[in-house]
Amino acid sequence: MSRPLLVVDDDTDLREALEEVLRDAGYTVLGAGNGLQALEVLRTESILPALVLLDMMMPVMDGATFGRQMREVDAWRDIPVLVFSASANARQVAEEMGACSYLRKPVDVETLLKAVAAHKAPEAA
Repeated sequence: MSRPLLVVDDDTDLREALEEVLRDAGYTVLGAGNGLQALEVLRTESILPALVLLDMMMPVMDGATFGRQMREVDAWRDIPVLVFSASANARQVAEEMGACSYLRKPVDVETLLKAVAAHKAPEAA
């Protein structure tokens, strides 16, 4: 079984659209509406995601807080995080949290798929 991708965004319509695009591209996809839900996904899923696509501005728990808490757990520390944000300082935020890269919203499909392919963790041998 391939490792899933985890899409974290509080905008349900956008998250579901991203999930659909990624599924159509052949990925298994999990979704979460905020950082707290994303941490719960990491705690409960038997297979860790190959990549977390992370919005930064969310209610309950924002992307930066999620990123810090995720990096505190040894088993989750090396999961690549791809920040996607409408913020003008998305690059700076991504660098500060140790994300592998960032995308600015709105995200076009081709750019998204190229970034996912480039940054997702390889499957275990």
